[in-house]
Amino acid sequence: MNLLQNLYILSEAKEDMSIVPQDAFKDIKKNIKDGAADLEQEWANALELVQKAYSVAGVERPTPSMRGAWTQYEEMITYAVNELADAHKLTGNKSWRMSSTIFKEAMEPRIKVRVYEVGEKSGKGHTVEAKNMEEVVKMVRKQSDAAGYDMDTNEDDCGCTTCTFSNHGIQRNYKVTLQRL
Repeated sequence: MNLLQNLYILSEAKEDMSIVPQDAFKDIKKNIKDGAADLEQEWANALELVQKAYSVAGVERPTPSMRGAWTQYEEMITYAVNELADAHKLTGNKSWRMSSTIFKEAMEPRIKVRVYEVGEKSGKGHTVEAKNMEEVVKMVRKQSDAAGYDMDTNEDDCGCTTCTFSNHGIQRNYKVTLQRL
C-alpha cells in the first residue's frame, strides 16, 4: 500500500504538461492588449478576442481536460474583458457589450398577439409573442406557403389583421385573425 501512495505522490508532483510556456503566455497577453486597444476591430465579445490572440500566437486553445492550460485560458478571458472594457469606456462606445446577442434580443420588448384560427367546422385560438405584428404575419405566410396556399391580409379599424387563404384562385373556408393584446 505504501508503494501505491508513493506512486500517487510522484504522479501529483509531476509538472502539468498542458501549461502554456511563459513566453507564449506573454505573447497571448500582448495580443489581447493590442487587440483590445485596436478600436478598428469590432470584437463581438472577449472570448472572440482571446481565441484570436491564441491563434496569432500559434497556441492551441485548451480543453477543460487540460487543467493547467484551461486555468490560464480562463485568466485570459478575464483579462480580455477588462482590456476591452477599459479600451471602450474611453470612446463611449455603447455598442460593445460583454453579453451575447441572444441576451440582448431577449431583453427587447415583445408584444403578445392572439391568433384565432377559424375553419369550416371549428376554431381555436392561442397567444404568441413577437417583436411586432409583421413578424407574426410573416410566420403565418411562411406556413401557408409551405402548405401551397396563397395568403391575403386585411387590416380592420380595430387593429386586427385577418389572413385569408386560396389555392389556384379558389378561396378556402379558413381564416386566421391576429389581434394585438
